[in-house]
Amino acid sequence: MNAINELPPARLNAEIDRVFGLQQRRKLELRDTTPEQRLEKLRRLRAAVMAHKEDILAAAHSDMRKPRVDALLGEIMPVTQAIDLALKQLKRWMRPQRVKTPVNMLGTRGEIRYEPKGAALIIAPWNVPVFLSFVPLASAVAAGCTAIIKPSEMTPALGAVIRTIVADVFDEAEVAVFEGGPEVAQALLSRPFDHIFYTGNPEIGKVVMRAAAEHLASVTLELGGKSPVIIDESADVEAAAERLVWGKLLNGGQVCVAPDYVLVHESRREALLGALDRQFKAHAGAEAGQLPELTRIVNTRHHARVQALLDDALSRGARVVTGGQSDADACFIAPTVLTDVPPDAKLMQEEIFGPLLPVLGFQDLNRALELINE
Repeated sequence: MNAINELPPARLNAEIDRVFGLQQRRKLELRDTTPEQRLEKLRRLRAAVMAHKEDILAAAHSDMRKPRVDALLGEIMPVTQAIDLALKQLKRWMRPQRVKTPVNMLGTRGEIRYEPKGAALIIAPWNVPVFLSFVPLASAVAAGCTAIIKPSEMTPALGAVIRTIVADVFDEAEVAVFEGGPEVAQALLSRPFDHIFYTGNPEIGKVVMRAAAEHLASVTLELGGKSPVIIDESADVEAAAERLVWGKLLNGGQVCVAPDYVLVHESRREALLGALDRQFKAHAGAEAGQLPELTRIVNTRHHARVQALLDDALSRGARVVTGGQSDADACFIAPTVLTDVPPDAKLMQEEIFGPLLPVLGFQDLNRALELINE
């Protein structure tokens, strides 16, 4: 279904126009669908995801060597939870809400009525593509919208499973999948969608927002950033280290909510570094000469990017506490804790999106907050 990685531009645009035209006509019909009609589609989507659970797990391992637990927690569970919430709440969400009318409108009745946006475009990232294709799709279906999904070309096996699931559940006039690289995303963004849902880095987010502005389309942008962790002098250091390690190991640190760096009170700094060393070795250790069963960095380009962040920090005086091993051919960098990282290191200026964890000390909490806001 619309697997068009190598179509020439003219055919690509013609195929997008064909499907977009079908959805433009269907979106008017979907406005009047009942709650039960939408609920049935959500039930079919949930059943299809579960029917293809093993395909999703195998594809996640093929694309990123994702362990089963990472794929279950990061890909499948969020989808089923989002659909379950919609199944429980949709009738209430669709119900008009009475509101008070102002004095100058005395004698009238006021209501808030929720109506479908229309045609939605979902541009999903590579780190959790099933999650960030089907959770926004569940919202679009619940709202009575059509949708086109553009999965990332960096995870082709998962993109193929997404395409299969959508084809099992929906007519292309309602939901379709277009695979391919940036040229496919650019072609889709040139169409007058009513809403665009994008997850990814801020620079591409700006491109999406500019494209949406051309058609006055609304946007949902879930972009990257720096996710700090503060550990003060009252903390249980062992418990904090265990939670930090779990958060950093999930998906190889390639999720936007992974701890990006740690600010720890100087009185607890050495204890935390020791605890992190123990926890990473306990959870990410491997036999001599073997790599641990951890999610890999998605491709060689991103491996080189994360390696460059590590090399830059070391060149500026940072010190590795644990980890540091790297294998470019396997797209692997060991979970690595660093200390003595200067604030001007690229590691502290860019979103890491990988298995590196800088640990910085602080004496005063207000100064730690200033550093975060800077």
